[in-house]
Amino acid sequence: MSIIHGNKLFIKLLTISSVLLLGLTMMLSKNVFAHTGLEGSNPKAGIEVTEELKEITLTFEGKLENLSTFKLFDTNKQEVKLATVTLKEKVMTRQLNQPLANGSYEVQWTIVGEDGHPIQGKYSFTVQRAEVKQPQTELIVTPTPSVSVQPSNSPSPSSTPTTKVESQPEPAKAKPASNNYLIWVGIGVVMIIALVALMITRRKK
Repeated sequence: MSIIHGNKLFIKLLTISSVLLLGLTMMLSKNVFAHTGLEGSNPKAGIEVTEELKEITLTFEGKLENLSTFKLFDTNKQEVKLATVTLKEKVMTRQLNQPLANGSYEVQWTIVGEDGHPIQGKYSFTVQRAEVKQPQTELIVTPTPSVSVQPSNSPSPSSTPTTKVESQPEPAKAKPASNNYLIWVGIGVVMIIALVALMITRRKK
């Protein structure tokens, strides 16, 4: 009887311990999930993005600590450079430095909840944007006015005929009156004086 009673007691203790351990495990799991569960994201998991994406936002169910962060990887598993992480209560945001090319992307996040327990997770989304044609810049060309060259009526210096100026002979200088002319004038004057003197003499007689 004592052996049977001891076995029953052992079974009861084992059952109670299992229930307590299971309950404690469920409570801890619930507590961790409450602090670290991913509540939502933008873009959402599995979605196909057809418009330009400027930032990625993750929202969790509990307040995040400063060590929380996330990274973005493209189809070739190459990390896409993002801006610095911004934390605000339960929200974690990173700006995109440039638009994403078409393809699949994976967000890998690592957070630290209020209990200090680090949790990691990931999700994927796809970018499938229509090719955006860049508007062509219209060049305004100002027409250059044509310059018409009118033929000049004046002969060019090279074609100007050379006019030879013949030297005009200098006019002959008047030769001074000869000494004979002066002599005849003197004789005439003397004769006039003589006639006048003769006429005066005759009147006095």
